[in-house]
Amino acid sequence: MLDESVVTDDDGGIAEWVLLSGNRFVLTAGICVAVVAILAVLTVTGIISVGLKSSVRSLLSSGIASGLLTLITVALSINQLILSRVFGSPNELSDRLDGTLEFRRIVEEIAGRSSSPTDPTDFLALVFQTIHDRITDFDLSGVADETGEYQSQLASYTDTLSERVKNEDDMVGVLTRILGTEYAEFMASTRHVQNEFGDDVSDSAQSGLEDVLELLKSIAIARQYFKTLAIQQDLARLSRFVAYSGLTAFVTTICLTLLYKSSSGAYIGQPELTIVVILGFGVIVSPLAVLISYILRVATIARYTVSVGPFVPPKEEAE
Repeated sequence: MLDESVVTDDDGGIAEWVLLSGNRFVLTAGICVAVVAILAVLTVTGIISVGLKSSVRSLLSSGIASGLLTLITVALSINQLILSRVFGSPNELSDRLDGTLEFRRIVEEIAGRSSSPTDPTDFLALVFQTIHDRITDFDLSGVADETGEYQSQLASYTDTLSERVKNEDDMVGVLTRILGTEYAEFMASTRHVQNEFGDDVSDSAQSGLEDVLELLKSIAIARQYFKTLAIQQDLARLSRFVAYSGLTAFVTTICLTLLYKSSSGAYIGQPELTIVVILGFGVIVSPLAVLISYILRVATIARYTVSVGPFVPPKEEAE
């Protein structure tokens, strides 16, 4: 029925930090530092040159300047994308609110709570804890060996996820814990148990399985909703930081261009010119570094939450 891997404890690693959980400012700074380090090594070894006879001046005044303006235009386009999602007529906004309230009402009813937490981490912890309580309240082990295996694995999965989610303090951290396909596999397994052994279990067990299935559905819905919020927040931050860093990089480009005289030579000598130019390039690539760091996370979240419900997209060959 279920693969043992759905309940394993995987703490991720460097790849997860870069793609999801890592601080985007730290990743951006790391990219900029790496660019500066590479340029410094290539310059010291004589592979490239940023001195007086190099093409740095023409590169700064033409290609880089136009590229930075393009990046700033991209930031404005991202802002338009975000605004298109938050605007709506009163009827549309009312429908969204009613749908959210109905979703919360179902979870509250099953959990036996008068209200549910508004914080995503606490809400998902409530869902996982309720599934754990429901699945352990009734006994399926006497029906068939596979039902007992399903029951124990689902209890272990939800108990582990409940504790993990409580320790997260932001939306991306929550999403990181529920990006896998386990909920879909347990959803299919719950339906299998219902259809295969529904007549052989007690009424309380049947009711409990119905509650578990509804809560697993709520995980799928919450995952997509939290994904939307997380991506909108990241895109909003991205457009703002690209605008900030783009302006800084554009001013740096102008300053570096003006360091070189119109004919030949520069207003500062060597090796100061090389050091200033290499550090300046670190500032110039910062808008691109910001774009890369945020797009990596947005694309990763979108990829691993592409499916809603029990259909799991096939894994890529590289995995």
